[in-house]
Amino acid sequence: MPAENYDQLYKQKLTSADEAIKTLARDTKLITFGCYCGTPPRLTRAFCEAAAAGYFRDTPDVYLLRSRKEIVDQFSNVDVLKQIKLLCPFLGGSFRHLADRAKELRQSHPDLIIPHYLPEHFSLYARGVFARHGKPNVHLFQVSPMDEHGYFSFGVDGSMSIPLAFEAGQIIIEANQHMPRTFGSGLVHISQVSALIEHNSDLMVLPKKVPSPEDHKIAEFVAELVPDHACIQLGIGGVPNEVGKRLKTKSDLGIHTEMLGDTLFELIQAGNVSNRYKQLNVGHTVFNIALFSNHDYYAFLDNNPTMACHPAHYVNNPHIIAQNDRMVSVNSFVEIDLFGQVASESINWRQISGSGGQLDFVRGAFRSKEGIAVLAAHSTAKNGSISKIVPRLQNIVTTPRNDVSYVATEYGCANLFGMSTSERAHALIELAAPQFRDELREEAKKLTIY
Repeated sequence: MPAENYDQLYKQKLTSADEAIKTLARDTKLITFGCYCGTPPRLTRAFCEAAAAGYFRDTPDVYLLRSRKEIVDQFSNVDVLKQIKLLCPFLGGSFRHLADRAKELRQSHPDLIIPHYLPEHFSLYARGVFARHGKPNVHLFQVSPMDEHGYFSFGVDGSMSIPLAFEAGQIIIEANQHMPRTFGSGLVHISQVSALIEHNSDLMVLPKKVPSPEDHKIAEFVAELVPDHACIQLGIGGVPNEVGKRLKTKSDLGIHTEMLGDTLFELIQAGNVSNRYKQLNVGHTVFNIALFSNHDYYAFLDNNPTMACHPAHYVNNPHIIAQNDRMVSVNSFVEIDLFGQVASESINWRQISGSGGQLDFVRGAFRSKEGIAVLAAHSTAKNGSISKIVPRLQNIVTTPRNDVSYVATEYGCANLFGMSTSERAHALIELAAPQFRDELREEAKKLTIY
């Protein structure tokens, strides 16, 4: 197709946000959105306004992963929550606030529908949508501007957006000049698009947090485990961030990660990353989401052929992860018990986040040749008043004990793999804060594992 035809198609499909939403059938059953920077702010607002006005005849299911607060808040309108069923496979702070707000509003609006949480691994999010409903009627997401070949890039949102978009009955996009054009499998052609709008807005950024002394200490223990030529995945939080900062003494690192954040980006900028020694995607930094605290970082990704954004069902697939040698995975946890069971998404049975990709990467890194999977956290919470190492887990398990190997706190690092139940208990007690160790020993004796 000649290039001028792409421009003609573009003009034919370009419309306003309100008119784009009106292209949806009023009996639409399933609507999915891009996540993080992939959530289209202007289309989301138009969608919520249409839903509140009673546009949909039935009650469509709406899948919304994480996004920035001002976008999530658009769903907190009473009239919106009466008209849709919101489904969330990961609860961040904004979603928790939304769910709590919905529970309060339901007391005076009994027909309001409280958002539902979906327990799934990140690698299987899209598969969960298909298992529940089949193909989405429409996928709405934010993209980079169209290139000379008629393609838009998914930019920094591979996640579940790529598979959902290509299975959706309709694709509606919001072209944003601030979305970088990345390489990988996230490309959609103008001929595949049902409608598009143009709307320029700043991409989502994370607030910077001041690292604690505990973060520094834990990071020192973990960084010692990382060899040259390692392939890195770092999760979200103070400890993974500090680990990344300590890898600037390492050479020829590779990156295969769920989220590309500040510290991994800074390692690339510092020259520590070559991706030369990976077994898959040699020469490329592989991620499914990029999320920074600095707007300027996104610009580095634009048209950079080393930046490969792929969907979570590829990036987070343990069998794919394991094919890169010396894979190092670092993630955090909320609690671990003396048997080695790990809770990373809830507190006292209350969902605070999601399973995400933790177990995906724990299993993938562990099976990698010379790979290691580290779960790291402070030994205590609430200013030292609560131990994160507990006798028995009274919480939702994220990572089963059979999958746990390296565990790190500010008091050290231990590899639980190959240890007996009793040896695990001994090792974990040594990782606990000193003021809780005697109590943990007594509880371990009662459980006959000490």
